[in-house]
Amino acid sequence: MNNLLQPINKNFLSQLEFKFIINKLPNCNFFVQEANIPGLSASPPLMGSPFVTMPIASDRMTYNDLRITFKVDEDMQNYTEIVDWLIGINFPTSGEEHRALRNEGRKQQGAGVYSDASLFIMNSHMNKNIEVQFKDCFPIDIEDLNFTTRSDMVDWLEATVTFKYLHHTIKRVASS
Repeated sequence: MNNLLQPINKNFLSQLEFKFIINKLPNCNFFVQEANIPGLSASPPLMGSPFVTMPIASDRMTYNDLRITFKVDEDMQNYTEIVDWLIGINFPTSGEEHRALRNEGRKQQGAGVYSDASLFIMNSHMNKNIEVQFKDCFPIDIEDLNFTTRSDMVDWLEATVTFKYLHHTIKRVASS
């Protein structure tokens, strides 16, 4: 039998074993419940010929949105740090406020308009196995928080935030 046809690792990937870290949101990282690896797409240009129109390899890539869902802490620190970031880059109260946000990034890692993020995927032994690195993330949307008295049980509030980013890379983490 040909051993080249057999996979080396026969364990399946679990959706439960991950850790998400975004530098600018220290109060959010611990509470992340869901994160995605966004899909990619390319729109190949078409090249005409007398007989057929042919798609050719594209020179542009589109990255789908990065989304995370997190439990909101009772002081709403993790929620408000995202809201403050959104307001700071999109609707500051003054030009100076926006400039301060931009200049903040020059002084320290994880500050400013953009922030890098990483999604660590664990293997079956709960060790970091894969790191998906997201470059220059910024939030574009945070979903509503809905309060209600109609439930018999406590449903802890969750929020979903959507990010745009420059690109992402997937790499294996060296085992120790």
